[in-house]
Amino acid sequence: MMRPRRSRRTRSLFSFVALAGVLSFTSACSKDDPAKAESDVPADAQPEDAGKEAEDTPAKPDLPEGASLLAKHVEAAGGAEAIASFESILIEGTVDTGKQKLEGTSKLWWKKGGSFYLEQNIEGVGMSRAGYDGETMWTEDPISGLRKLEGKEAVSYIQNSAMFPAHDWQQHFAAANTKGKQTLDDGTEVWEVELVSEADGPPVTMGFDTTTGLLSFMKSKQVTAMGEMPFEAYAEGYEAKNGYQFAMKKRSSVTGLLELTEEITKFEVNVEIDDQMFVFPNTREAVPADPTKQPPVEAPAETTG
Repeated sequence: MMRPRRSRRTRSLFSFVALAGVLSFTSACSKDDPAKAESDVPADAQPEDAGKEAEDTPAKPDLPEGASLLAKHVEAAGGAEAIASFESILIEGTVDTGKQKLEGTSKLWWKKGGSFYLEQNIEGVGMSRAGYDGETMWTEDPISGLRKLEGKEAVSYIQNSAMFPAHDWQQHFAAANTKGKQTLDDGTEVWEVELVSEADGPPVTMGFDTTTGLLSFMKSKQVTAMGEMPFEAYAEGYEAKNGYQFAMKKRSSVTGLLELTEEITKFEVNVEIDDQMFVFPNTREAVPADPTKQPPVEAPAETTG
């Protein structure tokens, strides 16, 4: 029986989402629906006495500082002392691509200091990997092969791989700006905080429940060889691990293109991890980061059975 062949772009998208899935399962109390921004009334649609009404309307209170909302989240999730107790983390889980009807598995090894190694194996796509040893960010997938990432592409992966982004935000970002308050479809209100990269990477927006202080969602752009791709990640079913809250399920999507659901099946704390896992495997030939300099990809031969 002939297997369905997928286009190079489709397989690249799967590989991208697999690697972008390293976006952390950090403490998150997510809602099923994204936030909806309050729309402003166009100026030409306002009544004639709009100016008078504006004068009579009390001034809006100052927004809370972004840094204070990040700190509130850390405390709500378990506190900085609990975070300090994590020397390493091993996470295993399942991957489901939904409409594409493909399934797979994922494994993530993380170590204090930000080093990590990720494997995701998706049916019909193959194995995708990513690693960071504190200096070199690299990826490997069935389309582009083994690559050292550079510039904005490397920065975006490193930013999105933080295990405790609200606690460690100053390591990667220059500012935390509160964008405002949004309302989810179920009526829950969230504060949106935008983290501004200090290394010319894409900004990251985090949504925090105004009541619990817990993280509801994260949004950003992943820089790839195919260009910038906006993605969102929503978390569900959080549980306490070593005194800190982690989401056990996450829904990610590349806006308008691909959706991915990941569910944790194994979560181990302070396990032994060989640092060589994070290091770029230089025993293999690296593919240039510039896609125009990469060798052509040969289409697999059709098989019949």
